[in-house]
Amino acid sequence: MSATTSTNNLSHLSTEEVTGQIGAFLKEHGEIEMILPVIIGVFVTSRFQLRGANALLVNLLVASLTRQIFINFKQEQPSVVTDSNNSNSTVVENAESEPNLQGYAIAHALPGRVRLRMPQLAIDADFSHRLQQALDADDYVKQVRINRAAASIAINYNNQGLSDWELGLRLMNIINTVRQEHQVSV
Repeated sequence: MSATTSTNNLSHLSTEEVTGQIGAFLKEHGEIEMILPVIIGVFVTSRFQLRGANALLVNLLVASLTRQIFINFKQEQPSVVTDSNNSNSTVVENAESEPNLQGYAIAHALPGRVRLRMPQLAIDADFSHRLQQALDADDYVKQVRINRAAASIAINYNNQGLSDWELGLRLMNIINTVRQEHQVSV
C-alpha cells in the first residue's frame, strides 16, 4: 500500500523535482554512491559472461558511467520558491560552476596495464601523491605513473591470482577510498 502511495506521489512531480529528490537522497547517503557503481559493473560483466581484460574494461566503464549519472543527479538542485513582498522568486544553485573532479575514464587497457583519465590529478597535487602512495602499497600493483599535465594515471598490475574484474574492483576501491579520505582532509 505504501509503494502505491509513493508511486502516486511521484507521478505528480515533474522530472526536475524527481531528479532533485534523487540528488538529495544521494547526497544524504554517500555510501550508495560508492557501492552501487561497483555492483552494477559486476552485474553487467557477469550477465554478459565477460572475462579477462574485457571484463575489467566493461566493469570500469559501467562504474564510471554510473558515477557520472550520480554526479548529474546531485548537481540538479530542486528549485526553492520563497515569498517576499508578495512576489515569488526562484533560487536555483548553479551546478555548472564546479568542475567535475569525481569521474575517471579508461583511456587505454591491456592485460596487466590500465591507463585512466582523472581530471583531479591535473589540479590537485596532494590527491595525486596520496593516490600514488595507496596504489604503490597494493600487492597487485607493480608500477604507477601519474602524468599530471595529461590528467592521467597508468597502472601496471600483476594479473595473476585475481580475475580482471576483481582487480578492477580493487583498483576502483583504492581510488574511491583515497578520494573520500582526501575530501575529508580538505
